[in-house]
Amino acid sequence: MLPITITIDGKDCVDKLTMMAARCKPERFERALYRIYSRTGKHVKTILKDDLPHEYVISPAKVGKTVGDVTIVGWGCTIPVKDSRGDIGGQYSAVGGAHGWNSLKRKYNVKARIVRAGQSTLPGKVMAGYPPFRNLGSSLGNLTYARSSKERGPLLKVEGIAIPQMPMNRSEAEVQEDIKQFLMAQIEHEFMNVMAGR
Repeated sequence: MLPITITIDGKDCVDKLTMMAARCKPERFERALYRIYSRTGKHVKTILKDDLPHEYVISPAKVGKTVGDVTIVGWGCTIPVKDSRGDIGGQYSAVGGAHGWNSLKRKYNVKARIVRAGQSTLPGKVMAGYPPFRNLGSSLGNLTYARSSKERGPLLKVEGIAIPQMPMNRSEAEVQEDIKQFLMAQIEHEFMNVMAGR
């Protein structure tokens, strides 16, 4: 997957860091900055584990496995979140389908449990312009597929949202606010240490 960047509106944070930089030696500031971003970066995993399941049908443990270690660069940090898209009928439970050739001929909707708000109905046409189908009881299992052409194959697996996309969609506001609050708390802590000469 392409990397996804979560941008935090942190003007207040930058202002506070600028004040801190003006009140201590550069090496002292760099050490404080490292501690701030190290603690914040590590805590992002906890934030995502807490916030994403509020909107999506995903377990905290599954979310936690996708979050990598923090890398600190200058006045910022990077936390990789890597995962593939979830199978409809696999990671995301689904209903709708038929047995054998009826799975292609009979009209029905495939619905998946992706968001907490309720079942999501897949579009009538998905990849390559063909409808999604579930051939129940076959070797395809419970997964959802779509044809790639008028030929019998190859079939394309229909997938839902990936975990790295969730902080950019329904969970965006909550995730950004929680990261910003935690980051500001770490900055305040280090700022007080600088002011106290610690």
